[in-house]
This record gives sequence, structure tokens and C-alpha cells, in this order.
Amino acid sequence: MVSHQRVGVGLRAPHVDAMLASSAGVDFVEVHAENHFAPGGLSRALLERVAGTLPVSLHGTGAGLASKVPVPLDHLRRLRALVEWLDPLWVSDHVAQTWFVQGGHIRHAGDLLPVAFDRASLGHLVDNICRVQDHLGRQILIENLAQYVVFAQSDMPEVEFLSAACERSGCGLLLDLNNLHVNALNAGEAEPLAFVRQWLDDCPAQHVKELHLAGSTPNPDGLVIDDHAQPVSEAVWALHWHAAERFPQADALIEWDAQLPSWSRLVQEAERARRQSRGAS
Repeated sequence: MVSHQRVGVGLRAPHVDAMLASSAGVDFVEVHAENHFAPGGLSRALLERVAGTLPVSLHGTGAGLASKVPVPLDHLRRLRALVEWLDPLWVSDHVAQTWFVQGGHIRHAGDLLPVAFDRASLGHLVDNICRVQDHLGRQILIENLAQYVVFAQSDMPEVEFLSAACERSGCGLLLDLNNLHVNALNAGEAEPLAFVRQWLDDCPAQHVKELHLAGSTPNPDGLVIDDHAQPVSEAVWALHWHAAERFPQADALIEWDAQLPSWSRLVQEAERARRQSRGAS
């Protein structure tokens, strides 16, 4: 019987003490890389204690891997210093536009902006993935984005776009199941679960290294927002069951970033993911 290699949770500051007191039921934790770029200080001291208790995965939000400009060298240097200090389980970031040039200066958008699934965007994405991997001397994982717009210039499906990026760069794929479901709902797919299951079936299994599970919230206009402020939905749990069969080698991680529950509630979510992965296998 094959199950997920590991099941983890996204670690947020209010849960650090509880995690250090009891890490049972969790195989690893994920932290946001940019929160720990500064050398020394309280954040590094806490991260050192965390890493002494459980393996840590670094999840970035600032690389802007699909940006039309190269990831700035200063960002890469900070990330490399953190990676060399921590030796994380995984290093990941999003397939998003973040960096742009304004008035001759490189600026950061402060958000994960969407990208068209076309040849030009694929070239920018592959170039930036290779730039990051060459600088770090290791493979990274790329995460699919919750996108609230559809670009007319897209000329390939998202799954083909991401698979091509993995094949051309040698990176791995972090599949966010909630993002896939949110996108299907917002696109008005007649059968969102069937659409996402087909997406997963079309994805080459060898690329998938990790799965993210999270909750989302409909806004008053009917748009579903990937806000990580709710428990994992039953729809996403159903997708996780399918993904656990399709990608039995992949780690799984629970994300919960707003309206935080107790640490014990998070551990319950992780334990459900573990039970499902074992049952699916």
C-alpha cells in the first residue's frame, strides 16, 4: 500500500508555540520564504526552533516566476542564503506575474497577477524557473494560480502550459487542488469536479511532487475567492481522493491563512488527508 510520502500544514505565527509543544500528526510544516529573508532576529530564531522539531518547506510569494523580467538578483541572493541556512524539504513559488519595469526601475506588484497560457508567457516562465534553480543549485516546485480573469491570447490549456514548463526546466509541480476548483467554479464549468478530475488525469504524474488543500469563500457577487479562510471543502476533499490515486508519491499540505482555527483543528485536517491518501492507494 502506497500513501503520500508526508502530510504537512502551513505554519502561521499564532500556531508556533502549540506546534513546538506537540507536533504529533504532522510530518512537515510550510512557511512563507519572504518572512524569513532577514538574517538573524526573532523570525530566524523561531524558524530554527521549528526546523529542530519538523522538516520545513519554503513557499515563496515574491519570485513572480511568470514575469516578463528576470527575477531580481537581490531576491535570489536572499532566497539562496535562506535555503543554504535551512536546507528545506521543498522550495516553491507561484506561476504568476509580480515584477515589472516602471520608469527604468524594477517594481514589485505586491500581488500574484495572472498570466496568459501562451508561448511567450511559457518562455518567460521557463527562463525564470531556470534562473532560480541555477542560483539555488536545486529543483523548485511551481504552483498553479487561482486566476480571476481569462486571457484571450491563451493558446493552450493550463495543464499543457504547466507540464511544458516542467519538462523544459526540470522543475516539479505543486498542484493546488483548491485553486483548480475555484477556477472551474468561476469559469462556470457545468461540472466543476469532473472538469478538475480530467485536468488531473491529463497532468503527467511524474511532475507532481506536492498537493495543496485549502478552503475558499464565495463573495456577494458569486465569485469564489481563494482566501484560505475556511476548512477544506468537501469538493476539494473529493478531488484530493482522486489526486491521491493519481499521484501517490506526492506530499500533501493543508493551507489555512485567515480566521485561523486551533492547532489541534489543523492537525485534524492533516490526519484526514493522511487517511484519504491511504484509502485511495
